[in-house]
Amino acid sequence: MTSLLRGALLTTACGGLLAASPAAAGDLSDPPAEPQGIFGGAEVESCAWPTAVGVTGGNSLCTGTLVSPWVVVYAAHCGGGTKKIRFGEFSNSPSKSIEASCQTYPGYGGVNDQAHDWAYCVLNSPVRDLPITPVLYGCETSVLGAGEDVAIVGFGANDGNAGAGRKRWAMTTLNGVGSMTASLGGGGKPSVCPGDSGGPAFIQTADGVWRAFGIASTVTGNCGGTGTHALIHQAVDWIEENSGYDITPCHDSGGVWNPTFDCGGFFMGGATGYGTWTNWCPGTPASDSNNTCGQPFDNIPDNDPPLVQITSPMDGDEFMDEIPAKIPIEVATDDGDGWGVKSVRFKINGEEQPVEDFDPPFAFNGAAFPEGVWTLQAIAEDAAGLIGESPEVTIIVGDPPAVTTSGGETTGGEGTTGGEGTTGDGGTSAGTAGTAGTSGGVGTSGLTGFESATATATAGETGTGQDEEDGCGCRTGDGRGSLLGLAFGLLGLPLLRRRRR
Repeated sequence: MTSLLRGALLTTACGGLLAASPAAAGDLSDPPAEPQGIFGGAEVESCAWPTAVGVTGGNSLCTGTLVSPWVVVYAAHCGGGTKKIRFGEFSNSPSKSIEASCQTYPGYGGVNDQAHDWAYCVLNSPVRDLPITPVLYGCETSVLGAGEDVAIVGFGANDGNAGAGRKRWAMTTLNGVGSMTASLGGGGKPSVCPGDSGGPAFIQTADGVWRAFGIASTVTGNCGGTGTHALIHQAVDWIEENSGYDITPCHDSGGVWNPTFDCGGFFMGGATGYGTWTNWCPGTPASDSNNTCGQPFDNIPDNDPPLVQITSPMDGDEFMDEIPAKIPIEVATDDGDGWGVKSVRFKINGEEQPVEDFDPPFAFNGAAFPEGVWTLQAIAEDAAGLIGESPEVTIIVGDPPAVTTSGGETTGGEGTTGGEGTTGDGGTSAGTAGTAGTSGGVGTSGLTGFESATATATAGETGTGQDEEDGCGCRTGDGRGSLLGLAFGLLGLPLLRRRRR
């Protein structure tokens, strides 16, 4: 008889759920004698297996895997909703913690449906300084087979009833692989315990990268019995379509090799820890661009900078009704046959702003523009480090002081400097705007609350240029493709004044 590994649903007949209450590891009977760590395993070093994370909420403890800067995968039987994702070696005193919005697979059928025991969380802010563990996908899944050595990691109990909350790991054996699930450990070989629910099974491919292939679902027998893991690659389409994030940057839908510049920099560490969590484990080994199923994304040199255009607001737009005016800014980019646009930044009145958007579609919300004339310019950087700048867009907020001419020379009031700004989570603030400067100039930036639109994305928002045919815009090309349409046809047009209300 098999049973799940989550504390809230524990049974005692032959085993238990792999999740655990934060206060207790579960209610499994007859724990094996003298187990260590994940049954047969050991406590991890600081910063070892850093992409195995604690998933807490609803009075239960589970484990998950960071598979993209935004997305953690775990088990459906752990429940959805708002969770805390805990990075470090102790779930009750994490080194880092990020809130996340989580969703379980709606077709999950309960304890006997290990094949669909899928769930994911979208982090409220991305993890960009830690090499992620990619999903085993496409041709890479051919490495799965009985007898292969695999690693399991989790925050579960170490004796069936106690010890949950400490990250542990072990190498074990892959017993067999079906179309939807894999069997690991047991019979004296390292396996899983309560609290390990949703945790990863990793396999190392020939390039030295550890890839995530399994989600811990159930155990047959007591703690340390044979574990059944759902195969992550079967959940990819559902996760991408509903989260809006690409978790397979080396492949298109269906496992077709089509790498983006995110197809690289993958986790190559393991049981050895590097650095400390203060700066997200600096020194953790990461791969070069990946070539497991074909040529790497950087096989052909990229020598041309990207094209970039502000598509909203448009040059000459006037904002009259609300001052300060809250104006969302949208940007289109195109890197042609290059490696893809990595990020977009902004200048306002010639001054670069301390915000950067890494995720298409590129957009910035929250800027409040005081009365005045404002000049905007977008800066796009591609994966080769080449920079493209958009044409400037000038907007008018309110009814700024009139500009007069004298003797053919245009003059205006002397500009004043805005107050010093402060930086906070998700946005920046600064002082009030200066008045119009000499020779028709403008005062210094006085914007407030400027932030990347994608920084506030929540689970269920697709917002990535979705493709009706495929269901997820991130599944086409490099995910940063030609969004311009007619936008670049606007280049070189004279300033046209339009009122926006």
